[in-house]
Amino acid sequence: MAVLLLAAAVSGTELKLMVPMRDGFNLSTWVWYPDTGAAQKTFIYDTSTYGHGGEAGAEQLAKQLGDGYGAIMQDMRGTGKSKGEDFTLWHASSNDTYDTLTWLSKQNYSNGAVYQVGTSADGIGALLGWQEAPPQLQKLSINWATIHAHGMPFPGGAYRESLNTGWLSAIFPEQAHSLIREVKSNEGPGQWWDAVNATRHCDKATFSSVLVGGWYDIFLSGNLGAYDCFNNGKTKYTRLLVEACGHCLAHGCPIYLAEDLTVSLGNLLTMDMFNDLTPPEQIKNITFYVMGAGDKNATFIDPTAPGNYYTSLERWPTYTPITLYLNSDSSASTERQNIGADKEILFNPLDPVRTKGGNNLLIMCGAENQQEVEDRADVLSFTTDVLDEDVAVTGPLSARLFVSSDRKDTDFTAKLTDVYPDGKSRLINDGIVRMRWRQGETGGALPNLMTPGQIYEIEVSMWNTSYIFPAGHKIRLSVSSSNYPRFDVNPNTGRPLSDDSIPLPALNKLYLGGDHASYFTLPVVQKSQLPKVDVRKVVDDWLAARPESYRAAAFADKRKMLEKYVKFPKVDEL
Repeated sequence: MAVLLLAAAVSGTELKLMVPMRDGFNLSTWVWYPDTGAAQKTFIYDTSTYGHGGEAGAEQLAKQLGDGYGAIMQDMRGTGKSKGEDFTLWHASSNDTYDTLTWLSKQNYSNGAVYQVGTSADGIGALLGWQEAPPQLQKLSINWATIHAHGMPFPGGAYRESLNTGWLSAIFPEQAHSLIREVKSNEGPGQWWDAVNATRHCDKATFSSVLVGGWYDIFLSGNLGAYDCFNNGKTKYTRLLVEACGHCLAHGCPIYLAEDLTVSLGNLLTMDMFNDLTPPEQIKNITFYVMGAGDKNATFIDPTAPGNYYTSLERWPTYTPITLYLNSDSSASTERQNIGADKEILFNPLDPVRTKGGNNLLIMCGAENQQEVEDRADVLSFTTDVLDEDVAVTGPLSARLFVSSDRKDTDFTAKLTDVYPDGKSRLINDGIVRMRWRQGETGGALPNLMTPGQIYEIEVSMWNTSYIFPAGHKIRLSVSSSNYPRFDVNPNTGRPLSDDSIPLPALNKLYLGGDHASYFTLPVVQKSQLPKVDVRKVVDDWLAARPESYRAAAFADKRKMLEKYVKFPKVDEL
């Protein structure tokens, strides 16, 4: 990850080069290394969509690490000064990384060792760049990125409108039209995506790594997937940190903003990994924030609520899946009703449910109140009784729904919320299934349309979380058929995404009880499985045993990292 530090002035050699790739394409590359110390350096490498420059994180980090380190920064193919073709949507990352590191290893100022860093889009390039197993790559530090690219623009098969269209339009205004068209033309999980799915090559991962994610981050699923991939028995060191916000820091991250800005554990883990040091014993393989309820204005955490602290474990806690059935009286309970029933959703694509929070970048994100959208007639909500005791969950969230439609294609969404005593319904996470892609990542590149009136069983992934629902609150699942602009609106025609279709209304049904009992599952754990780590004390002890340079890393403002690496318009400019 790009560690934000205040680097002391260090004299060195700067080189501005065009480095040739195997196909003859030249990548704009900037190299810096200090004039002191050993003649051959270990290099910190960052390949970027945002343009490289002398003040970027790789150089700062190299200077902080000492005179044995240099920096190499590169414009990704089709970005910055690496002109000649459009941005390849990371398809060239693997080849270009291998070729660049091979070239670097032949330079007389390189000792052959490379540590790669990357945040956001840069991090995607890094998480996809090792697939040819370049032997020079020894360590990897990634902040808020994904290892499998299809699940980023098409979770559940639905197009992430605000993220995909918004980001491409903001970063590549001249290329955006063709890039968006290319993505939409490959909406199915087919061969086109193989080059940007590094989970196919997990057995090749031998480097050490630090991975940083966020429960409300846009890349949460792919970030957790990277940790699973790198735990292959071949890597020496793999650490995962999951904060609350991730990219959501950019738009305020309701409740958890102050907590995420307190200290940067990811920076400290990265510095220790690069220096071959072991973190304090309280910091295990997986460190994550256990979220809890916020204050009445969702400005800060509620200090009296359970949760709202960090825990650190050797492995994910074992959870007990608890099933909560959706009932015709709008309740959610562990008891399934015996008599089958259904509820209708009249889905009008011209009047979609508006997005309120979630894992977003360019629109409001995080634990927003859902009351306004839950009051709509096309949103079905199912709520538990008031909780008698705290309910702690850590793990994957999912809803198993039985559904039908009078159209050949439509969407079904699910939202899990914490219902406060005052009625506020704060989002934990959400998901969607586009019915023509209901078979998921293994379903192939061809759509599977619905038969009108036929009942289908689908699973809606709501990704993962760690959260403690307090006693006195309720748990709610809401089901609908749109969540715009987080996802594009399905016109219900079954036509390819790249076609312009005249939208049609759909009469969708959700089935309850009997043989078609829809339900959702919570990964329930005991609170004792989530022991609290006093982060402030751990960090104080950590810094006391490390060089002074660590202090700047520990208390870096992560919002400035977003300003540097995520150049997006403000919400009111969209």
